[in-house]
Amino acid sequence: MRQPIVFFGLLAVAACASAQVTLSTVEGGVATPVGEAVSFGSVAAGWDVAEVVFNISYTGTASTYYLTYFNLQQGTPFSVMATDWTSLPATIPSGGLNFTVRFEPNQIAQSYSASLNVGNPDNPVTVLLIGQGVPGFTVVAANQPLSAGATLGFSNVAVGSSQTVLMTLANQTSGPLTVGAIAIEGAAFQLAPPSPAGALVATGSSAELQLVFSPTAAGPQQGTLTIGVATFPLTGTGTAPPPPVLPVPSIQLTPAALTSAQQGNLSISLASPSASSGSGTVTLTGLSDDPAVSFADGTRSATFTVAAGASTGQFSGGPSVAFGTGTTAGTLTFTVTLGSNAPQTTVVTIPAALVAIDAAVATRNVACDPGLAYCTTTNVQLQVNGWDNTRSASQVVFTFYNSSGAQIAPGPITVAATAPFQQYFAASDMAGVFGVTAFFPVTGDSDEVVAAVVQIANSVGTVESMQITF
Repeated sequence: MRQPIVFFGLLAVAACASAQVTLSTVEGGVATPVGEAVSFGSVAAGWDVAEVVFNISYTGTASTYYLTYFNLQQGTPFSVMATDWTSLPATIPSGGLNFTVRFEPNQIAQSYSASLNVGNPDNPVTVLLIGQGVPGFTVVAANQPLSAGATLGFSNVAVGSSQTVLMTLANQTSGPLTVGAIAIEGAAFQLAPPSPAGALVATGSSAELQLVFSPTAAGPQQGTLTIGVATFPLTGTGTAPPPPVLPVPSIQLTPAALTSAQQGNLSISLASPSASSGSGTVTLTGLSDDPAVSFADGTRSATFTVAAGASTGQFSGGPSVAFGTGTTAGTLTFTVTLGSNAPQTTVVTIPAALVAIDAAVATRNVACDPGLAYCTTTNVQLQVNGWDNTRSASQVVFTFYNSSGAQIAPGPITVAATAPFQQYFAASDMAGVFGVTAFFPVTGDSDEVVAAVVQIANSVGTVESMQITF
């Protein structure tokens, strides 16, 4: 029940004995002087209100007349809702001063009353305000009785889903009842159309509301349903939606047999067309010290999506994603996760291989440090780039040829390179990739040196390069 607004004021004024103050009720612009009591009628307790507009007018001869006191008895269902004045004393104009009193019973009783005193010491006016609180609607929600002001609780509802509760407003009184204005606060709660607001419900009949709880986030949700002046707190809890049911995924690799320094492609197949959409992830593990073992974006994780009805996954660039095998022998493991399925893995072994020579360049008359004992004005140099996925390169053999195709003395030159290679690989962050620069002083005419062949041995065997021409 709202607390009444009470105004007090005192001011000594000079007024002639013939001064008159009249208190009237106003309805439809017509003022009717009150008697000893003003009835607000019967009001459904907790559901409705009744409001009466009063007017205080002065009909005497004084040029200025004041309203100096205004008192509405406190502790009753009667309260002041609005006045034409902001403070007392207030001048009473020719049209008088209006104020509004509301009767808002919250209990069923035979009658309520409150004393209203207005005017000034010369012309006091006292009137008794009376009203009756009568039964309102009988409420049933979710098949349970619910009194006005009680909380209506919804079940736990998954985000993206909703629950509808039927509320019935039954008129079990002896006269018709009007459904007041209906409002809902709280973003998770809605009133499904049609709204019965304003409906006149006859005795023995009822009106229905469909209240919908549609959480958009997980966690407790709160709201308020207001019907007339009756309020019902609303509560519910949003829960995380269940994970979509997605088919079991499997990995397809192209080519199926992988070797070092190769680009492969990975795609995802589903055991059956997917009933819902979702997303999954493929991760690549193994050979962790080889930076070239990665997907096309340089990472070791790739995300794919699954559309409803699809039988394959879709990566950002299409139905497959490219990856590199690097330059290290060993095991690669591809793992796919999708929804609630157990992770599926595919293991690939990259076999140990002979040393691969990617490029070789031969150069004549390369300058060198004069301080070196083997430095001459005629030198040749070989630059050999390649990779060894076993990192076990050991012996290197260089053989030079003249224009007739004959070997140039002293014939094959063997270099024991195990230690230099091991030292290089231990400090390198490029897995099995290497570069060898070999410098040879030439006695005689370097133009006679027209080609060279390089052999490199590792734990798998020995590889020989094509002829490298100068």
